[in-house]
Amino acid sequence: MKTTNEMKMLLPLDIQFFAINSTLIVGKREDVTENLLLLSPQEAPMLDLVGFGEATTQDEIVWFEDETYATKTTASAEALAAATTLAVADGSIFEANTVVKAGEELLKVTAVNGNNLTVERGYAGTTAATIASGAKVEFQFVEGVEGANARQARFKARTRHSNVTQIFDGTITITGTAAAVSQHGIDDLYAYEKAKKEKELALQLEKAVINGVKYTSPNGLVRQMGGIRQFIQTNVLNGSAVDVSTEILNDAFQAIAEATGQNVGAGYKIIVSPKQKRAISRMDADKINLTRQDNGRGQVVDYFVGDFGESEIVVNPNLEADEIFIVDIDRVKIRPLQTRQFTHEYLGKTSDAFSGTIVGEYTLEFHEEKAHARIKNLKK
Repeated sequence: MKTTNEMKMLLPLDIQFFAINSTLIVGKREDVTENLLLLSPQEAPMLDLVGFGEATTQDEIVWFEDETYATKTTASAEALAAATTLAVADGSIFEANTVVKAGEELLKVTAVNGNNLTVERGYAGTTAATIASGAKVEFQFVEGVEGANARQARFKARTRHSNVTQIFDGTITITGTAAAVSQHGIDDLYAYEKAKKEKELALQLEKAVINGVKYTSPNGLVRQMGGIRQFIQTNVLNGSAVDVSTEILNDAFQAIAEATGQNVGAGYKIIVSPKQKRAISRMDADKINLTRQDNGRGQVVDYFVGDFGESEIVVNPNLEADEIFIVDIDRVKIRPLQTRQFTHEYLGKTSDAFSGTIVGEYTLEFHEEKAHARIKNLKK
């Protein structure tokens, strides 16, 4: 009686293929999301850093953000000491019967007309002085009057933000001959090609999360997600083609703190290109003391300790060589469309070839863009 292996040798190649590959069943879907996370985090470090969040049920995700009125703006024109009209860059943050500060002077706002404030100068015994164009004008507090009627309420509407899901797909096809021929170091050519395709798709998703520009075709069938670079609009600093420095990193963190009024540092990641990682490692090298523990040489910087705390430095080769992102990872989510996380499906045998496909649909949810920063145009 023949053994099982001997019987298999008598079968045609395509039947043998099905007999020894029980996972390759036509129409069976295999979740390969975890495989993508395991594939070379050096090539898709953002996916490794953020991971995948809960699934969304729509091809457009919407979130609403709320914030209080700002408290600071600048004078848009010079106002002499006797002037009773003060032009500012943003008049929406002020209302009548409130007190503002410019330099050492307090001013009472009596009326607001767009970006022009009608003011009483030298309020509360302070000294009126010329307010230069560009000078800081800061809301202080309301003028509370004993026995006054209730002040008219002000309401700042929440802002709507959205992103769309993007489809990533790839196909694996091998011929019957390729499957039959022995290849050095490869036991299963289909599985080998499938792993390569997973790696390619992980990199595509990584690039979309970073570089994506939100776009929907007129017929709605093509959707591309907006990426981190597109979302960060408020705190964008120009590196002026010079080397990165502690000064500009602290400037970026300061911009976040002033825009949000929140503590920064803990939980933030400084995401850098390999070029900027080396530049940060050289930064203030003459001020760094090294204690020799072995025969190794060199200097590695994995954390930046600045005026706003300690932040981890993460290298990402998918950033531009001249840029740095400062991101609060807790405000970032990479979300799949429900049932559309990366899955592999075997399509079966067509003529003399075996095929399968991997498909996933994802989007980026990026909260409070003012809580993040980007430094661009650094020295390459």
